Amino acid sequence: MKKKVKKSAPSSIDITRLTRTMYFFVAVVALSIVVFDAGNLITKDSIVQRWFGLSVVLAVNTFVWMVNSQISSAKITQSMLVYLLTITTVSFAGFMSYWERGMASTSTLLYFVPLLCIAVLRNRHALLATAALSAGSYTLAAVIYFNKFFNEGYRIQLWGSIIQTVGIIFVGTWLIMVIADLRHDSK
Repeated sequence: MKKKVKKSAPSSIDITRLTRTMYFFVAVVALSIVVFDAGNLITKDSIVQRWFGLSVVLAVNTFVWMVNSQISSAKITQSMLVYLLTITTVSFAGFMSYWERGMASTSTLLYFVPLLCIAVLRNRHALLATAALSAGSYTLAAVIYFNKFFNEGYRIQLWGSIIQTVGIIFVGTWLIMVIADLRHDSK
């Protein structure tokens, strides 16, 4: 008979490492904005929108880092901090997908950031819920952009891109579950 392995709550050090990594994420995205701006590849409005979105991610990450260093190891509080950071990064990925021309966006890779953030909780259902939110966020961004700028693609291209991107988000999620050994999670 197999012993049931109890999943531990994220430790304070796990969340500290997560926020440090997110600071690096913010720096990389900031650098890409500077490069795109220097090459005049994006409009001034897009630059402002991206800096605003990135500032929100930075503010939430700093809040999570600061609160994490002040709290005890209360499981629910630390989990809520990870959820907050995850929701923020899902939203940021959605806005970046929209700002980068919806289905033609190169920012779809950003949807793996919230998936990897939520993996800190070691909870299969939270990971699948984040994948569903990411899929919904991408679909919404692509459909809104397509309908707002109808002449930039074909409808079949829109649905094919949505199917492919959502499928890859879920494949990535399942790979994270395999790597983190979350198949026995009963939460």
